[in-house]
Amino acid sequence: MIWLVVAFYIYTIFRNSMMIADASNEMSYALTYKLIDYLSRYHITVEFHSFHHYVRKMAHFCEFAGLGFLVGLANHIAPFFRSRLLNFCLFLFLVPFTDEMLQQFFDGRSTQFSDMLIDGAGILFGGFVIYVIILICKDLFHLKQS
Repeated sequence: MIWLVVAFYIYTIFRNSMMIADASNEMSYALTYKLIDYLSRYHITVEFHSFHHYVRKMAHFCEFAGLGFLVGLANHIAPFFRSRLLNFCLFLFLVPFTDEMLQQFFDGRSTQFSDMLIDGAGILFGGFVIYVIILICKDLFHLKQS
């Protein structure tokens, strides 16, 4: 069941990548304007285009951190292979690569190696977070039984 959640999440990532550039930009512009408006309440000013660039890169990172979290959790509950590391690495390399390759087939989109690196970093971060949470939960459970 947990792997169905992972599959749906990957589908969502790929669906975002299949948007034409104008639709993708429209979404990220809207978010950037909202963030700039929020920052301006605290008298923080930023240059739109640079900030927009970082918003897009953080969106990549966060989207894939969610995937890393889910894969790490699924890997703990019901790994595909005996090696949990192999399971995790399969997603670490395959999904960002496929995602970036997919983008080249849609108007105004392109494949960027830097985005693959950001995506991979997000997966590693999400995987690390769930790993730490699992360790803490195991430790707490162990303490309760003592």
